[in-house]
Amino acid sequence: MEISKICDALGNETRYQIVKALKNKTIETCCNKIEYFENGISVGDVVNATGLAQSTVSQHLKVLVDSGIIIKEKRGQWTCFFLNKQLIEDFIKGLYHDLR
Repeated sequence: MEISKICDALGNETRYQIVKALKNKTIETCCNKIEYFENGISVGDVVNATGLAQSTVSQHLKVLVDSGIIIKEKRGQWTCFFLNKQLIEDFIKGLYHDLR
């Protein structure tokens, strides 16, 4: 886990809002490959929720995946994204330990 990489990813307001929306389950999915209990999203779901261009959303999701905050999973033709809850917990603990 790279704390500074995670901080960089979350330092962008749009990416931070995407992560919060995933945590709070406020982005609904139209992807029939994701079950409700999985709390996942597709690029199209984020486009619908934010009004941003698909290319912009894809870039934001790539940064979040590269930092480990979200996990990308291919399901057929769909790419689904899920919050990496364990990494977020470890990040918070690490940040607390480093800065307290």
